[in-house]
Order: sequence, then C-alpha cells, then structure tokens
Amino acid sequence: MISGYEDNGFPEKAVETYKMMELAGVMPDEITIASVLSACTSLGLLDMGVTLHELARRTGHIAYVIVANTLIDFYSKCKCIDKALEVFHQIPDKNVISWTSIILGLRINIRSFEALIYFRQMKLSLNPNDVTLISVLSACARIGALMCGKEIHAHVLRNGFGFDGFLSNALLDMYVRCGRIELAWNQFGIQKQDVASWNILLTGYAQRGQGALAIELFDRMVSSEVNPDEVTFISLLCACSRSGMVTEGLQYFNSMTHEYGIAPNLKHCACVVDLLGRAGKLQDAYELIQNMPMKPDPAVWGALLNACRIHGQVELGELAARNIFAMDNRSVGYYILLCNLYSGSGKWDEVARLRKTMREKGLTVDPGCSWVEVKGKVHAFLSGDNFHPQIKEITAVLEGFYEKMKAAGLDDPERSFKNEVEVSKAEVFCGHSERLAVAFGLINSVPGMPIWVTKNLYMCGSCHNTIKFISKAVRREISVRDTECFHHFKDGSCSCGDEGYWGNLDMLITSRTSNYL
Repeated sequence: MISGYEDNGFPEKAVETYKMMELAGVMPDEITIASVLSACTSLGLLDMGVTLHELARRTGHIAYVIVANTLIDFYSKCKCIDKALEVFHQIPDKNVISWTSIILGLRINIRSFEALIYFRQMKLSLNPNDVTLISVLSACARIGALMCGKEIHAHVLRNGFGFDGFLSNALLDMYVRCGRIELAWNQFGIQKQDVASWNILLTGYAQRGQGALAIELFDRMVSSEVNPDEVTFISLLCACSRSGMVTEGLQYFNSMTHEYGIAPNLKHCACVVDLLGRAGKLQDAYELIQNMPMKPDPAVWGALLNACRIHGQVELGELAARNIFAMDNRSVGYYILLCNLYSGSGKWDEVARLRKTMREKGLTVDPGCSWVEVKGKVHAFLSGDNFHPQIKEITAVLEGFYEKMKAAGLDDPERSFKNEVEVSKAEVFCGHSERLAVAFGLINSVPGMPIWVTKNLYMCGSCHNTIKFISKAVRREISVRDTECFHHFKDGSCSCGDEGYWGNLDMLITSRTSNYL
C-alpha cells in the first residue's frame, strides 16, 4: 500500500499509511524504508527522512543499495548534498543508480564541476545509462563544458542509445547553453521535434536578446503544427522584452488566451512587467500587477523593482521591495536589486542600512567563480584565487595586458572605478574571476584557439573592457557567459553592444530574482 501510494503520486497517503504500520507494530523492511523516503523527498520532510536514515542504520537496512540510493536522492533534493555524498561513499558496491543519483544531486545543488568529476570516475568501472547522460549533460550546460558535452554526444552515437525525447533535448539544451546554437540546429534536424525541443531553441534566442529570430522560430513552430505551451510563451515574451519589442510582446501575451487557450500564469505576468518596465512604462507595469487575477509573487514584484532600478524610480521601487520582503526576505537577489536602486540614486545611507540588514540575516552573495574548458578538461577559478599552480603566470599575463591598456590611453582596469564604493560593488557583484580564466586559457591553448568561459555572477564594465582589449590584442575570439547573457568578444568588440554588463543601467538583472528562463 505504501509503495502503491508513492508510485501513484500520493506521498501524503504513503506517509500516513507508514505511521499506521508503526502503530500496528509491524517492522519495516528495505522496500518500506525506500518507499517512505521517496515520499519524504516529494514532501520535503527532512526531519522524518533523517529519522528513517537512523532507523535504516540501526536495523542494518542501510546495507541495501536501494535504501542508500533513495537516501542520496532524498538528501540531494533537500539541499543536504554533503549528507548525500556521505551516504554515497559508504556504499560498498555502487551501481549505476548510485552514481547517477549523486551526479544529479551535485548538479541540482549547483556543484556541476564536481558532477563532471564523478561522471569520469564512474566511467572507469560502469557504463552510464540514459538518465546518467541526461544528468551530466545538464551539468555540462551549466558550466559551459562544450568538449565534455561533445564527448557524451559521441558516446551516445557509439553505443546506440538512440534519440528519445529526453536525451536528444538534453543534447540540444547543452549546445544552446554552451553558445553553439549552430550545433544545436544540427541536432534539432535529426531528432523528434516536439514542443520541448522548439522551446529550447526559443530560450536560446531569448537569452541572446534576439527577439526577431525568436519570433521567426515561433512562426515556424506553429507552421509545423506543433502547439505552443506555457514555456513557449515565457521564452517568447523574454525574447521580446530583451529586444525592446513591446508591441509584439503584448500581442503574444494577449494571443495566449484568445488564440491558444493558455491561461497566463505568474511567470508570464512577470515577463510582461519586465517588458513594460524595461521600456520605461512603469505605471503600466504597476497597473498590470494591480489588476492581475492572481496574487503577484516575489518574481513579479522583482521585475518591477528591477525596472525601477533601471529608471531610478526610488519610491515605486521601495513599494515593490516591501511587497517582496513581506513574502520572501531570504533571497539575496532582491536585496542586491534594492542596493543597486539606492546606489544608482546616490542614497548611500540606505545602501549601508540594507547591507547591515543582510549581514544580520546571514545573507551573502555567492563568491565569483568562472570555468574554462581547455583540452577537454574544465578548470575553475574563484575570485581572488591565489593558490592555482599557474597563478604567477596568470598574474603576469594580466599585468602585461594592463600595461598595454594604459599605454593605449585606456583606463587602468585595476583603478578604473570612481571611488571605494564602486570598487566594492564591482568586487561583490562581479568578482573578476573571468579574467583569471581567460588568462589561463591563453596560456594553455594554441594561438588562435577560441576561449569559452562561464561565470556565476555578472560581468562588470572593467572586466568587459579588459576582455574586449585582450580579444583584439591576441586576435582571438573569447566568449563569456555570465549569469545574464552571452558575451562574444572579437577584434575588440562584444556581441552585447556594450550594454550587457553589470553597472550599465540598460542591463536587466533578473536571473537571480526570477526564473523566467
């Protein structure tokens, strides 16, 4: 009964039945524990899951790999990845599910670099299955590990996995998020073209701010008799927003219900608030929030807050922030937006007050980290990393470029900020870790080889100018995917048109505060 309830989507009933079993004095076996742990995972019942873990340890049921594997999944999804790793390392005979569970767990806990390491270890003794490959492809997409993704693609072809919907779309997503949309099109042409695959391509164009191409793709999708879904319109609305296509975006928003029978949800509303707000139509955005048929969530108010930041509307921005913090006072991204609103308006006392509040709540910004793939291996660099084996060479290369920039009459990238506040903001919101990754790539790859870097924060103007200069000086193409958009540097120019880096008031900071894409 417990397994039946869990397998059929009734985890509450599974837990309730287990409690009845306990009252009846019936001892659970390994199947019982695994089933109830799975129900706890669905319900987020961390305390009960920990109790079951202790029960399994006392009774010896932890020795059953099905119990251990379920514990890995449970702890991973409850954001206790270190406990999941502890369980994983205690399994004497790990099977494919064990490895797949920990790889996926690392991925969903934003530890994709480690997920790739575990995948390589797994291949030494076991062959991955399709679920493993999907999980590791997601990790590759997260950190821009293109060569690793290509290796997996080759593995899929060699081992005759075929291209079912999930695996083929995972490959498609990997190529799109690694900035190789032309390779994504190659994959798209040979696989089943379902709504998910069209959505992945649409999302790719949206992330690049290529609204016209997104609309063209949407028209092709409809002509192919593939019905759009909710995700389709999120990507389409984002593409319009990032391209300044207000009229088109509103038309698509209205067509959702009238032409396609899709009721807009909170994410669609957040996209339209962003669309209007980015275009300076703040009052229209606010009225949309007031007239929504459902209660606006923090993401909707966050889109308005960001629009107020862009256009310096402090009073309306504070109203949006109050609504956000009434529902969510733990997400650091909203505090960053409000800090940016205050700093952009010269309200440094308010910035100091807000930063103090963040410290009191124990809220910190993630440290800057960048990844670069060289010769099929991914290397990670943290902000201020002075322990890398090649740090002296990396520093020397960067200092050489700084000297050349000064000789060319450009701002010194280490001293180009107006004051200490600007320096602090750039360190917090950028971290400059991409400079280390780019320099490492230059040192360890052949001349002319493109360099691809992925980072977890935004790129500041100083880093943007530095890498523009480097791309021209060494005649290399350098791509940096930050948390907001793709930057493709070539011959001293960037594909973002110098508008997509942190500190530019036309840039939209939403990826931390609302999951549009």
